[in-house]
Amino acid sequence: MIDSNFMIKYTNALYSTPPEYAPRYDEFRDMFSSGQIESKLWLLKEIKPYSSAFHNKSAVIVGAWYGTLGLLLKNAYPDIKVNMVDIDTRCEKFVNNIIYDDPSLKYITANMYDYVYSETLIINTICEHISNLPQWINSLPKGRIIVLQSNNFLLGNGHINCVSSENELVVQANLKEVWYKGKLEMPMYTRYMVIGVT
Repeated sequence: MIDSNFMIKYTNALYSTPPEYAPRYDEFRDMFSSGQIESKLWLLKEIKPYSSAFHNKSAVIVGAWYGTLGLLLKNAYPDIKVNMVDIDTRCEKFVNNIIYDDPSLKYITANMYDYVYSETLIINTICEHISNLPQWINSLPKGRIIVLQSNNFLLGNGHINCVSSENELVVQANLKEVWYKGKLEMPMYTRYMVIGVT
């Protein structure tokens, strides 16, 4: 659940971030929309049964945007290190005004295809934005826990690889093991999630 302290961190960061690096109105609105938040809380709920596998280890979130999932993950699992990766150079400056010098939270501006993955847990909730999801997954180290989310919202900006079911996402992912697959019905679209091992 998102509490008032979580929101205060975000609103406070607006004061200390130059406007050109801060989230725009529409981005801030979308960040905290019901669809975005419910999808992230759903992810946190469904990874809980597997938390012993990444206890006291590290996680990376690609397409981390303005860091909401990263901070929620850290709140839920305080013992892990969370790296957040996004190609948008604005995001790092804003999120750093939230996390300051916390050594267990790090924001990295990088292309997800170039990033060197050393983490135990890899999270990608933007699969609908990736033209060749199997290619990216095949480039990852083997034996890592991975969480993937996609959706069927064909009208979304940059949605170039939507799926129509969790089973379609399973096929695209072609994981060594599938621990969980499911869907979350939203008013405008359905979000799908797969958890497994690369």
